[in-house]
Amino acid sequence: MSLGNVILITGANRGIGKEIAKQMAARNWQVIVTARDYSKAVQSAKEIGSNSFALQLDVQNEDSVKKAAALIEKEFKKLDVLVNNAGVIGNKSMQEFDLDQISSVLDTNLMGPIRTSKYFMPLLKKSDDARIINISSGMGEMASLKGGGYGAYRLSKAALNSFTILLAAELEHRKVKVYSMCPGWVKTEMGGNSAPRSLEKGAETAVWLATESKVASGKFYRDKKIIDW
Repeated sequence: MSLGNVILITGANRGIGKEIAKQMAARNWQVIVTARDYSKAVQSAKEIGSNSFALQLDVQNEDSVKKAAALIEKEFKKLDVLVNNAGVIGNKSMQEFDLDQISSVLDTNLMGPIRTSKYFMPLLKKSDDARIINISSGMGEMASLKGGGYGAYRLSKAALNSFTILLAAELEHRKVKVYSMCPGWVKTEMGGNSAPRSLEKGAETAVWLATESKVASGKFYRDKKIIDW
């Protein structure tokens, strides 16, 4: 395989993840399209066309992540950008203390990016300009938490932002940059039809973070601008 720019996007079989993959493939990046269901990853890669490679990846399953990393090592030798996009919603209030929902949402939205970052880090360190992009949400901003509701989801995104700060600080003198970003309320299966933003707009900042030459690491972005944690 070519050693050009390589990007992997989790949950790229639909929504924002798929749109990021499409835009990056159009820029002639080698795009690794992942999904829990391999057939869905294959279908998405076919629709994206050239420069796409389908890969089964379940961010909740450590063995799945390890196998994906081994395959990427074999096929591409390195990874330039990891986009932690796979996520689920948790819509119950915190006062309901639905422990099953909280555990499941945290496992996907927080532990998923931690797992992928852990096992893909050796591949990222082989890049000359590696980046980890965590797809977060304004619903995880500290000020936003005062609004209540969507307890598991808000908690997972606030924790993901904290993970971004920690990892970026520890990698400050290395070649790996780490970002969080809010795509806004986007028309997706999760966002619903009432959402005001298009897929293209939702993916815009992720593509910018992946390709812009100088962007400060360890920050939270929306619409290509730094926002408050």
